Amino acid sequence: MTIRQLQIFLEVCNHLSITKTAQSLYLSQPAVSKAIKELEQEIGLQLFDRINGKIFLNEEGRLFRIKAQQLLKDFDSLTHFSSVYEDITPIRIGVSLTIGLKTLPIAIEIFKKKYPETPLKIYAENIEQIQERLLNGDIDVAFTEGFESNQLFDLEFLSTYPIICVCGTNSPWAQKKKYKKEEFIQFPFLLREKGSSLRDVFDRSTKKENIEIVPLLESVNTEVLITNAIYHMGVTILPMPLAKKEIRNHTLVEIKLENITMQSTNYIVTLQGKRKNVKLDELITIFKEVESDFKDNEKT
Repeated sequence: MTIRQLQIFLEVCNHLSITKTAQSLYLSQPAVSKAIKELEQEIGLQLFDRINGKIFLNEEGRLFRIKAQQLLKDFDSLTHFSSVYEDITPIRIGVSLTIGLKTLPIAIEIFKKKYPETPLKIYAENIEQIQERLLNGDIDVAFTEGFESNQLFDLEFLSTYPIICVCGTNSPWAQKKKYKKEEFIQFPFLLREKGSSLRDVFDRSTKKENIEIVPLLESVNTEVLITNAIYHMGVTILPMPLAKKEIRNHTLVEIKLENITMQSTNYIVTLQGKRKNVKLDELITIFKEVESDFKDNEKT
């Protein structure tokens, strides 16, 4: 028994005519008759009564028709399973906190306008947590800063931005624009936790100068650092996209640290060999476009 036989059988049920069925399916009449005959032989039942050159669906045929309709409905559901699966399965995303504050809300708004029914699951965490989620299969894609190359992952460049040192506009550290090493090692630094990409960039830069900084305040929340810097608790390190608003509002001011230049590189990261569906590819494209727009706006 084949799906094609069942399709022909149901069409014959609709028309109760071999001729009309052949015409509707663009088959020859002998081909239709042969398909019905073979189906009846395979199941060991006569499905139609033939009387005076006409065919009539008998009781066995009516019962078989119900089963055949359900089977074809289930078969059709299976053939479209991938699209149904994509509609009900959430796209799981990991983002570093900076991207979560800056790019994520815009990108998700654009994506949801195009795919309002597609569920999403989003984790905004530090780089170590995101890497662990990728390895465990908890997320499908990560948009993150400072991800080190690894044979287990596929990395695609997303963007770069400067990382700067800032302090409150009226704080004592705002009196100068640039500080020498022997001066800024005394600063009360307000830093992200170890394991975050922002902290890693800062620690690598200071290590090159043989400096070890013990922060006054350490937090997983960038907003905590910004608020306390504004209120003169100390100086902090921020990605330029997050610092720009406060600098324009004159609540924070940039200060230079001698021989310390910092930059963050952002990547799109997936587990190596991870299959991407159409919607995941679309989401990645949207993130690229939003980051590109930010870059263009910085130039103007």
